[in-house]
Amino acid sequence: MTEYSKDRGRRDGHSFNRGPQLDDSIKTWIDKAEHHLVDSLEYFSIPGLNPFHRKQVYRYFERTPEYAVKAYRVDEDVTLRIYPVGALKRLAEQRTQEVVMNGHVQSLPVMGSFERFVIHDYLKDREGICTESSGESGRDRHIEIRPVFGRTNKKARKKRLMR
Repeated sequence: MTEYSKDRGRRDGHSFNRGPQLDDSIKTWIDKAEHHLVDSLEYFSIPGLNPFHRKQVYRYFERTPEYAVKAYRVDEDVTLRIYPVGALKRLAEQRTQEVVMNGHVQSLPVMGSFERFVIHDYLKDREGICTESSGESGRDRHIEIRPVFGRTNKKARKKRLMR
């Protein structure tokens, strides 16, 4: 019988197999998703996976802060969406720099609610700018990054309360 050390590895230098390997079909989906998400701001959808396969895809993409994975259910069908969060943040940072340098409003492309949430959350503590979603509900919603000159409402409110 083989003895095991406290760190759960084998004493003879071999390690355990850490869980099941990815299925070939899952590897194919992951390759397609990575290829699509490289230079894109659009999410990638994977429909019709069973719970085990969804978990494999989720674990693969959640290792890096570049991506966020969300599951959407319609009746019995579950679709995974993989969002390029890193690319969205880089775009927001670039446009924020343009707003700060030029003082002009910058509009981002039309986005879904989760993408807008990511950008609003990323830019919420920035000095000198404010973000606002505008456009009709649904397909035309986009974010506008506006410059803020002088005191922000937050600072003015705080000063009034201190009097």
